[in-house]
Amino acid sequence: MSNGNEATERSSLLGRDLPRPNGVFQDHPIFLRLCHAPWGFINQTTLVALRGLILIYLTILAPMLLDYKLYKREDGDSPLRIIFQFSTITFILLWLYHLAAFCWSYTHLYYPDLDEEDNTWETALLRKMSPPEQTITSRNRFYFSLYYTVSHVFAFINTFIFWAFVVPKGHGDLPRDRQRGGGGDDAGSLEDGGFFGHGWFEPFCVLNLWGYTALLALFEILLLNSIKRQIPVHTHIIGLVFLLCVYLGWASFGKLFIGRAPYFWLDPEFVRYRELMFGYCALFVVLGPAFFALMYGLIGLREELAEKYGSPSQASTPEGSQQGDEE
Repeated sequence: MSNGNEATERSSLLGRDLPRPNGVFQDHPIFLRLCHAPWGFINQTTLVALRGLILIYLTILAPMLLDYKLYKREDGDSPLRIIFQFSTITFILLWLYHLAAFCWSYTHLYYPDLDEEDNTWETALLRKMSPPEQTITSRNRFYFSLYYTVSHVFAFINTFIFWAFVVPKGHGDLPRDRQRGGGGDDAGSLEDGGFFGHGWFEPFCVLNLWGYTALLALFEILLLNSIKRQIPVHTHIIGLVFLLCVYLGWASFGKLFIGRAPYFWLDPEFVRYRELMFGYCALFVVLGPAFFALMYGLIGLREELAEKYGSPSQASTPEGSQQGDEE
């Protein structure tokens, strides 16, 4: 802590509360709560190992998914189509989140106190990998809380839209018999072994893009961090809605730029009525608050269960304390 106004995020979570100028204690910031699981069976060493395995898996998976997306292109499709796809953006957001989570958890456990006078490249790298230092007036906690929310809500939306809407409409990138022809967005069969009847690679990529990412989000929310429910709620919802609208603008730009929309319901060639297209877009945006409510409920469930059965170090905050993610 520096001059009573700064609190380092690199020290242990146990037994520390951060004083505010008025003497009221605030809860541990979100950066520290990311580095501590709420369950006694997941200590910090285990948590770092799990985060490392997740990051390695996602990193190895990335070029495989890129190859799959390039392989699934129709003749004449631009490779740039990939950057406009919601699944691509979702995966990148999750990968960046788990990169930060591993780096912060690792340095928080093994290098909690770095010598500020040491200017070697190793120390400089560790300093960059460490959780950010937090001042009382900084909004970094809110920005990361919003990023945490967006990256996980996007994963839920991505999976829901694909299996509940895109595939039933016949536009899912499911494995299919390529000898029978059909466009790149034709749905493969889920019956008679159609999904797993064309090798392991395509089903593996489909399940990772539109399934395992949502399961990973659930795993992270329920088991791997002690981040509290988002405050203020309305600001997170506004941020989610805004970013979903930004994506719709990005997708529309992609349609103009490469001539192919990432979703069929954004393509006037498939949706002839403008009102219907606006309805699809509105439904897409509404999914943001809906899955935010799901995430908020899951965090609340985890908090309640962790208070009863979790690690003693994750006990509730002192009386009069305030939410660490609040702005």
